[in-house]
Amino acid sequence: MGFGLRILVSILVVFLLLQTLDATSSSIGRRPLARNKNRQIPPNCTHLVSESQCSQNPQCRWCKSQSLDDSCFARSEAWRLPLQVFSCDQ
Repeated sequence: MGFGLRILVSILVVFLLLQTLDATSSSIGRRPLARNKNRQIPPNCTHLVSESQCSQNPQCRWCKSQSLDDSCFARSEAWRLPLQVFSCDQ
């Protein structure tokens, strides 16, 4: 077997192995996207523009800021806001 033929066979084997790996990884790792029906979507509290409207919804928190406008956030978002900028109602 000549040197050129060995290289050609080696390239062919590597190519076939890569094709096999690509086919198995695409079918194993991928699942159809399904919506999780148990997952709760946070309320859209940003449309509440006054503190009184925001405080009426138990899922929303009114957050005050010295440097930015006071705003209403979902409870799940409010706890992620930086404490140096926002002070949120409990």
